[in-house]
Amino acid sequence: MKIKDRTVAMFSISALDLFASAMGTFILISVILFPYYLKTKDAAALAKSQAAEIEKLQRKAAKAKAKAERGKREADKAENEAKKAKREAEKAKKKGGGMMKAPKSKSEKTLKFAIGCWRTDPFRHSAGQNPGISQYCFDAKGKGNMVFYRVVQGEMCGSFATIRREGDVIRIDDSDSRCHRGALNTGPWYADHLVCRPDPSGVVFCEGQSRIGNRIDRWRVRLHRQ
Repeated sequence: MKIKDRTVAMFSISALDLFASAMGTFILISVILFPYYLKTKDAAALAKSQAAEIEKLQRKAAKAKAKAERGKREADKAENEAKKAKREAEKAKKKGGGMMKAPKSKSEKTLKFAIGCWRTDPFRHSAGQNPGISQYCFDAKGKGNMVFYRVVQGEMCGSFATIRREGDVIRIDDSDSRCHRGALNTGPWYADHLVCRPDPSGVVFCEGQSRIGNRIDRWRVRLHRQ
């Protein structure tokens, strides 16, 4: 007589096989992705570092912008001063007054006639350059300074200057220096040398000369009281 099978089977072999396969797949995926979980902190640190670098660059950009704006304001100011000097020089040129006059006595050593500030007519050092104006200021001993304005470019150059007399010849010399456009350094300034002589009425006319390497630039100007 066959005994009746009383075993209760909750899961079949197929179901167990399915669960085992799912568990194996989960473990396999976890093992594959495990190295990437370890890089989470590194990624966070990298993101923080990049954010700090971006902020640093933004601060530098803001400083550069502020510096550029300040340079532009200074350049505009220099250009306005140069334009004003040019207008005054042209005005003085039309009137024909206020020009430097040499003392009548050639033996007189005094430089009192040169005390104060004088500006040249607009001139070009060479044909390829924009015109500019030089302003000289001297004390009773003939010592002082020179400021050159190039109107179109808003460029300004400055240096020490001296004036002296040799008989009826008046010599004005400045020194090598640098030029600027606002806060921007635009290059070297090569010293100007003026040899001035009075005409019959005593008005001084000057022949300028500047050497750049083997090239010598020449021009003619008068000096007007500033």
